[in-house]
Amino acid sequence: MSDEESKFVMNFLNDISYDDYDKLLIVCDSIADAQGFCMLEKRFVNTTRRYGIFSFTVERWNATFEMKEYFEQQMNCSIYDILPNVKETTFIDAPLWKPPVK
Repeated sequence: MSDEESKFVMNFLNDISYDDYDKLLIVCDSIADAQGFCMLEKRFVNTTRRYGIFSFTVERWNATFEMKEYFEQQMNCSIYDILPNVKETTFIDAPLWKPPVK
């Protein structure tokens, strides 16, 4: 990608405003793993173990928590109260992810 194309992409992405639908998709993706719905913290740790930490990791986590809290204010309850088996899935005794052997 040329420098000009890279600048265009960065400007384009920086100008995006998420609507409620976008935010809901982000939250939904962040509260589910292979076993089902779980707490954000479990999902964040699982993803970080697989992909590592980046300079924006904590900033992205904080933004996701803000989106979750936004929807909880709209619903007047915790998101975890309306999803099935969050407690069970969060604390399931599943094998831990292991990095592939190189």
